[in-house]
Amino acid sequence: MAELVPIPFNTLLRRMYYEYTKAQTIFDLPLRKFYSPTADENLAVTSCGNPAANPVGPAAGPHTQLTQNIALAWLAGSRIIELKTVQIKDQLDITRPCIDMATIGYNTEWSQELRLDESAREYVKAVMMVDILKHWLFLEAPDSKYRSSQFNTIFDVSVGYDLAGIQSPQIRSWLNGMKDASVLIEEFRNEIPDEFKQYRDLPFRKKISDSITLSTFHGTPADEIERICEFLLGDMGFHVVIKMNPPMLGQARLEHLLHEKLGYTNVSVNPKAYELNIQFKDAVAVVKRLQNIGKKNGKTVGVKFGNTLEVLNQGKFLKDKVQYLSGQPLHVLHLSLVNDWRKEFGADFPISFSAGVDANNFADCVSIGLVPVTACTDLLRPGGYGRLPNYLTNLEKAMKSLGAKSVDEFIVLTAKQSGCTEITRPSSVLHNTGLLLEKSISNPRYHFSANHKLPKKIGSSLHLFDCISCDKCIPVCPNDANFYFEIEPIEVDYNHIEISAQGWKKIAGGSFAIKEKHQIGNYADACNECGNCDVFCPEDGGPYIEKPRFFGSLEAYKKWPTYSGFVLQSDKTKVILFGRFKDQEFELHRDRNSRQTIFRNHSALVSLDYETNDVLDASGSVNSVIDLRYYFVMKTLLIGMLNTDRVHFVNAG
Repeated sequence: MAELVPIPFNTLLRRMYYEYTKAQTIFDLPLRKFYSPTADENLAVTSCGNPAANPVGPAAGPHTQLTQNIALAWLAGSRIIELKTVQIKDQLDITRPCIDMATIGYNTEWSQELRLDESAREYVKAVMMVDILKHWLFLEAPDSKYRSSQFNTIFDVSVGYDLAGIQSPQIRSWLNGMKDASVLIEEFRNEIPDEFKQYRDLPFRKKISDSITLSTFHGTPADEIERICEFLLGDMGFHVVIKMNPPMLGQARLEHLLHEKLGYTNVSVNPKAYELNIQFKDAVAVVKRLQNIGKKNGKTVGVKFGNTLEVLNQGKFLKDKVQYLSGQPLHVLHLSLVNDWRKEFGADFPISFSAGVDANNFADCVSIGLVPVTACTDLLRPGGYGRLPNYLTNLEKAMKSLGAKSVDEFIVLTAKQSGCTEITRPSSVLHNTGLLLEKSISNPRYHFSANHKLPKKIGSSLHLFDCISCDKCIPVCPNDANFYFEIEPIEVDYNHIEISAQGWKKIAGGSFAIKEKHQIGNYADACNECGNCDVFCPEDGGPYIEKPRFFGSLEAYKKWPTYSGFVLQSDKTKVILFGRFKDQEFELHRDRNSRQTIFRNHSALVSLDYETNDVLDASGSVNSVIDLRYYFVMKTLLIGMLNTDRVHFVNAG
């Protein structure tokens, strides 16, 4: 199901509470992967005049559009969170799959996949959830020694792509809602469940964001970028960061770096990218004029390096003719632009950075004064959000090795260690930037030779049940759509039931077997069929396609009649599991106060003993046959979903 369905706030909070209480995980991120700040190093920075406890975060993208995305990023250490780009066109038709991280990184995504009002609600829910997490797990934990400042978090909104859309009443209203979210906060405050009732009166922040990253993707002209920024700085009162594009390097230089220096001769840049996107000299002129407008309005103007690179699709996994390159080669391209930009604007001009960032180069990026430093491609690889804490621990180690007690000290001491003689922050930033660019161009880890091997496949195919249980598909999903559940292995022979004019009888059936206790499921409401789990699964078929797909509501289940899947409905007296196997539909009704169970399809009904599986009675259309293999499949799934030892979206409500 390619359409995301936001999960109710109370369901998210209940899942968070019971999952953590029972398993020490939250949205499948284990406690050992939560980032706990230390008192030794001060990683604090400022961005657009706002304080953040550290400079890391997820880039605007697949990790920042749903509430659980943002909470996971925060738990893993993110303190500057770039919310996914919104635009007036909020009903996009995106080809699926849309993400391919097999080698470097390619995607065919654009902006948010939710409606504008849904995005606003998800972002407000996320900010409130982060506040609850901060108090519950850290500030109010037994023997807590944390300071509130260690959790200072900035949320940055992103908009695109043209003046007409951004000036539209819908986007104006949306942006005003980000500056004052009081109405939504009060609505969601009333949804906080009893498990967190002590936090219903928290003074949740009403101002979600006062900074905007403007995406200039898809050929926004220079003069239009300028007018958009004037509107955002003046009329709307936001700080503005302009997201720049790799073609600003110029074709000759970009392709010299990409093909000759880094070795990606297999990558063909879309020629139109050079024609449509803003040129470097024009960007410089625009930003210099905007600085004056920013000063007049008391707002900051910055830039971000930056956007993905538009290339021609020469692969088979993604279907569009054009795709967007990210990861290791983009790191070098955007570092080159950072270096060029600083030659024009100096060391103190605010630059945000997102291009091939990972645990190995994050500290280097911090050492050249970039704020924030955000990641996307790396977080789509095995481990997912759990990769983030190493960014910060590696930075802490680097600072400790130099004796640096702050980020500014780290910048200066890094420059001093490498021979810089003028020990000021600006001179250190410029020195470190040039040196890092030089090192990165020659560093093999950014070259094609180190980044062309595909993830290992073992030659077997996925089925509804049983797999090698590597669980790679769970953390690589940014939405936590894939989950595991437990059942008891089973092997049973069964009959089919045939209805005749004289009654019913058993006829030859088959055998049903499940070998493994550990099973994988997929929650359809959180799955946008991006394909990332398929890329990293050692088996063929794709977990999001082959594994049991559970819808969050009967409405969603009925909306997608061509999708195989299940939906669970329950109350205190009964449980009903609806199931669709391609074009066959079944229902399994379980009375909580009786052993009798009803299994039915469109033409027949069978009554069974839930404990022994004995058939008690059957009725239906004459000559109809009901296949009891589907009964055992659905009963197995029902048992697995009702087992709350492992909490997930299906049983969290």
